[in-house]
Amino acid sequence: MGVVTEEHRRAGRPVDSDSADTRARILDHALVLFGTEGFDATTNRRIAELAGISSAALYHYFPSKSDIYVAVCGAITDRFADVFARVTGAEPTLAGRLARIMDENIDLGKTSPALLGFVAGIPAAVQKHPEIAHGAETMSVAFRKMVRDMVEGGSESESVLGGTPPAGFADLLMVVLSGTGRLSARGMHDRHRAASEAFLALVESGRGDHLG
Repeated sequence: MGVVTEEHRRAGRPVDSDSADTRARILDHALVLFGTEGFDATTNRRIAELAGISSAALYHYFPSKSDIYVAVCGAITDRFADVFARVTGAEPTLAGRLARIMDENIDLGKTSPALLGFVAGIPAAVQKHPEIAHGAETMSVAFRKMVRDMVEGGSESESVLGGTPPAGFADLLMVVLSGTGRLSARGMHDRHRAASEAFLALVESGRGDHLG
């Protein structure tokens, strides 16, 4: 590997050993800005400032703000993949998985409200900026698969589904997770928890009717 000179540093070229960390830092700050201020109000200059790099250096990682947005979609997808892996690994039954995924969503709302704000803001951003649609669609497809796999792979699912097609229930669960997450994105954490508990109570009452 060649020597990195001070001239290279001034030109904004990333040092290889720091490249992954810098990229992750850019995406972390971009997620917060996109999730709290929206796509239009977020600027590359502000992302670079928060990430502690120059605007010139930012362009060595991402050619445009749209590219950053699409990369954030990928990073969020990876984070959701970790959540679902944790849920399915810990809970074999569908009922247990539902309770666990609602808790995980509540925790995300408390620790990363900007992430849920980002997800909630995707439709409006895509409508105005179709160039980011492929990133949002890729994330949506991946998320739907995670939810379906969680539902369809859960044991003792018949007592929960009661004849409801797993795919339809998975779509309903996606709507519930998105809608309750939007509450936390607006700072309404108590309402998020109450809505989540209401959904689980409805599922449980349906199980009782089915088993009876």
